[in-house]
Amino acid sequence: GLESPSHALRADADPWASSATTTCVTLAEPHRYDRDLEIILYPCEPHHPHLVMEDGTMTYPEYEAHIRSRRDYIRIARKDSSGERQVAFVQKRFHKDIFPNPVLMLNFCPAVEDVPGDLQSVTREVLFLVDRSSTMSGPDLDKVKEALLVALKSLPSGTLLNLDRF
Repeated sequence: GLESPSHALRADADPWASSATTTCVTLAEPHRYDRDLEIILYPCEPHHPHLVMEDGTMTYPEYEAHIRSRRDYIRIARKDSSGERQVAFVQKRFHKDIFPNPVLMLNFCPAVEDVPGDLQSVTREVLFLVDRSSTMSGPDLDKVKEALLVALKSLPSGTLLNLDRF
């Protein structure tokens, strides 16, 4: 199910399906941009992992041709015989080209009421993802440490914390 405390919604899905694998959600009225849009989803199996894949606007060969046609990439490719700078260029560029590339998302919300002990008092879970790639230099990592420290100090009690790096 789904609902919105802020706006009227219309959900289009197969009415005879036992569960909707694809649902198109649209606003039932024109949006006036006077408040945030809130949508609350109620999955039919909330404690099972859900995997979502969104196709990109380009195929891999199209994206490769797009990158290779960029002037800044051509300049780097002429100077770089080993290919390391070319790979670094694509890595730096990848987050800017999110729409042409496919995106994979995994949602998992375990049932903590079945777990004994202190985990039952958890009110929320926060996950921090930290970029530890070779493009992150010393000053950048210092900024990440400072940001994490500020975030950790502002978390209320009863918060389950996960830290992951990639």
